[in-house]
Amino acid sequence: MKVQFSKQSNDIIITALRKTMEGRALNDLVTIGEENGGLLIQISKLGTSTLQFDRTENGDFAIFTLSQEKIAFAHRAFKDDVKSKLAHIIEKSGGKVIES
Repeated sequence: MKVQFSKQSNDIIITALRKTMEGRALNDLVTIGEENGGLLIQISKLGTSTLQFDRTENGDFAIFTLSQEKIAFAHRAFKDDVKSKLAHIIEKSGGKVIES
């Protein structure tokens, strides 16, 4: 999975993602933060899954590439559904999924 946002700080991107998630069921299950200059998304319910995205820049864009994922056993059946919901949140936050 590869995601692009307009070139801005990770803090601004994380704030936009969190604001988009407010009031959604995922908000209680998902934590978004910064790690090693990229984004770390954690999903916690009946185990914890993590998605680590590394950041690179290309012109006017910040590109986040999924570099590591650890999916909890209980989450494996819902992996595609969760990624789809995350893609929707990313797009509502001003980002764009450029590779799934």
